[in-house]
Amino acid sequence: MSKLSLNLVKNDNQASRILDLMRFLSALIVVLFHFYVPLPGYQAVMVFFVLSGYFISSTVLKTVSENRWNWSDYLLKRITRLWIVLLPCLLLTFIWAKVQMNLFEETKIFSYLDWKVFLGNLFFLQGIVVPVYGANGPLWSLSYEFWYYILFPCLVLIFLSRKKSAKVLYALMFIVISLCVGQKIMEYFLVWLLGALIPLVKPFKLKKQFFNYLIFLFSAVLALISMKTYVLFEDYPAFQIIPDLSIGITFSFLVYVIISLFNNRPSRRNFNLSKQLAGFSYTLYLTHYPLANFIFAWLASPLWPFAEGGIFIKIMIAIFVIVYGWIIASLTENHTDKVRKSISKLIFRDKTKKAETPYAVTKIQ
Repeated sequence: MSKLSLNLVKNDNQASRILDLMRFLSALIVVLFHFYVPLPGYQAVMVFFVLSGYFISSTVLKTVSENRWNWSDYLLKRITRLWIVLLPCLLLTFIWAKVQMNLFEETKIFSYLDWKVFLGNLFFLQGIVVPVYGANGPLWSLSYEFWYYILFPCLVLIFLSRKKSAKVLYALMFIVISLCVGQKIMEYFLVWLLGALIPLVKPFKLKKQFFNYLIFLFSAVLALISMKTYVLFEDYPAFQIIPDLSIGITFSFLVYVIISLFNNRPSRRNFNLSKQLAGFSYTLYLTHYPLANFIFAWLASPLWPFAEGGIFIKIMIAIFVIVYGWIIASLTENHTDKVRKSISKLIFRDKTKKAETPYAVTKIQ
């Protein structure tokens, strides 16, 4: 198979820093939305889908086109990336829920703490066969993400596999998974796929810099406007996918413009703040909600020691939640590569030993 020409973002340049900042801001919007700041929190998840679609598809398309595709290596990377935060998140969700139930006699969460729900969330079945664990709302999107990670390579390999038997196998896998995960997850796969189209489109750049910046400004404004299109469909919940697709389209175009215009521009600053912020955005997104639930239950109880509704208190709570996410990320998400390498060495070492054993025995004899 001929090598694909892909539109890939380079490391540590202006484009990558802008995308990292976009990832963090999306997570921050979700957090603030859950603290009742009037921001488009649900819509920010669509931005996550677009960015995920771009980055994951880039990896898949690159390795497939270079004949380096390997399911075990790919799944190891994806699962370690998800589980290194998800498992601690589920445990923290349990702890915060138990403390909340004991201190404030909260009973609504109890039905969401069943061990079957825990296992269902651990294996990305929330929203399919089980609810989100401990009423931790943001967990809903994680099952979507995981199954998109499986569906996309199947979709690619249907077209790019050399053997017809492999094409048929991947087509059957795609159909079976699609039927099992349900209509809604498959609808939002379209949003994810919009990001996945970006690597396949050649970058553009006009000769006059003024027009480049004009296109960038236009795409940014269009993306921000699309975040409010959901108000047109508030009375039509069955058609919610339409405004969400508009977010997917506009933000995919914005990401494409950013990569086209800023991918070849090295960053002038040595310290990469955007990368640092993006480095704990996944943890912040996944772990903040149980703490928010606890704080709101505390606020509504007689045990709350501070004045109600003070802006200073709200700001301090928001800062505390962000720092909380950063601390957890420093213990989990920031060590993803180390954990992945350790697991990879352990797995491949065992395989190597098994492969070498017959030869070693023969040699001794």
